[in-house]
This record gives sequence, C-alpha cells and structure tokens, in this order.
Amino acid sequence: MSDSLDELRAEVRRLRRTNAVSLCLVVVALGAGFARGAQPRTATFDEIDVGRLNVREPNGTLRLALSNKARLPEVVIGGKTYPLRGGTGVGSAGLIFFNDEGNENGGLVFQGARTGSGPTDYHASAHLTFDQFDQDETVALSYQDASGRRRAGLTVSDRATTPIAAFAESAMALRALPEGPERTRRMQSLRANAVALGGASMERVFVGKQADRSAVVSLADAGGRPRLRLVVDSLGTARVEFLDEAGRVTSRLPSP
Repeated sequence: MSDSLDELRAEVRRLRRTNAVSLCLVVVALGAGFARGAQPRTATFDEIDVGRLNVREPNGTLRLALSNKARLPEVVIGGKTYPLRGGTGVGSAGLIFFNDEGNENGGLVFQGARTGSGPTDYHASAHLTFDQFDQDETVALSYQDASGRRRAGLTVSDRATTPIAAFAESAMALRALPEGPERTRRMQSLRANAVALGGASMERVFVGKQADRSAVVSLADAGGRPRLRLVVDSLGTARVEFLDEAGRVTSRLPSP
C-alpha cells in the first residue's frame, strides 16, 4: 500500500512539472507572437504581376491606385464614385492620387495604340495632373499625339471655388436621360452654366509645343483669354505678341 502511495505521489509531481514546462512554453510562444505582430509586416518580391495595387492609410482610406486600364478607378468626389472618367482616363493605365478624405486629386495616366496599318495610324497621350481641392485639375503636364500632330507642355489653369460635386451630380442626372436633342440641349446648358459660374477651366499659362511645331509661352487673363504670347514658329522665327480681350494682336515684336 505504501509503495502504491509513493508511486502516485511521484506521478503527481511529474505531471506538475510537465504542466509547468508546457505553460512556460505557451507563454513564450504567445509573447513572441505578440512581438512579431507589433512590428511592420514586410515582404520582398523580385517580380509581381497585378491588375491593380491600392495604397491605403491604416484606417482604410484609399490614397493611391496603380492600375491597368481595365481597373482604373472611377472619379471619387465626397466619398461617392461617379462613372465620369473622360478624356485622359479613357483607355489609360496609370496612377490615381487621392487626398486625406479619399477624394481624387490628380494622377498620372498614359496610353498609346495603333489605329491602322499606316505609319501615322496611331494615337498616344500621357498626362500628369494635380487637382484643386474639391475641383478639377489646376496643373497639368501633358502630351497628346494624333497621327503625328503633337502637342506637349505645361498648363496652369484657374478653377472655381464652387465644389465640383454639384456639377458631377447634374452630369450624372443628364447622362441618365435617353439619347436625343433634349439631352444634348441640357448638357450644353449645363456646360454653359458652369462657364458662367466660373466652373470651367480657364487656362492661364501654357508652356510647350503646339501641333504646328511652334514653341509657345502663352499668358492669359482671368477669363482665359491669351494676352501675351512668346512664339518661335516651325521655321525658327521668333516673335512677341500682345493681344486684346477679343484675341486680336495689338502689337508685335519685332514689328511686321
């Protein structure tokens, strides 16, 4: 009987030691796991193929999207998505930037493709743009090429202080109308009202090359009317032009 009790006590002591060691191992493993979790999670790749990469803040706010043309984000204004991607975004891949509120505020997009078998059957473009807060692009570095007619340069534009969301909502409502003269008329009216309210882009500065191969520096007034031009044409002739509000050249250097 005494031998049995001694064996039982020894077994209990062995189990206690085993449990103590196991508990220590669990604590160490959990501590290591928490320590790893507190460190930034990083990974290294030599190459990765994706359709789109999103860069987000810790709270989930989208700040940057790197995308192919099939997955390029639509316009986001006030946290709402508008399928209004036009002009530079159509058929383009690239980067779309978003501000701290998750609204689009610029991007880098590019495209280029042949349209036929001839040497000039192609189109290409690239645009790096920066948007005014709650408005459209105010600075743009652009290249456009339509079958060899090329324009490239830096543009600085004025934008209204009115948030662009109102225009986007109206445009969406009109796009929902059936095709026809009434829709066309109302779209024209919407654009005219935007211009009257200062909502249209007023190009103030352009520095670049025109489709006629002239190099130009053009400075405009607050209404977007060019008032001063520095030009070197395709033949290498240089001139300075002063214009009135109607776009007429009032004086030129050198004099004609």
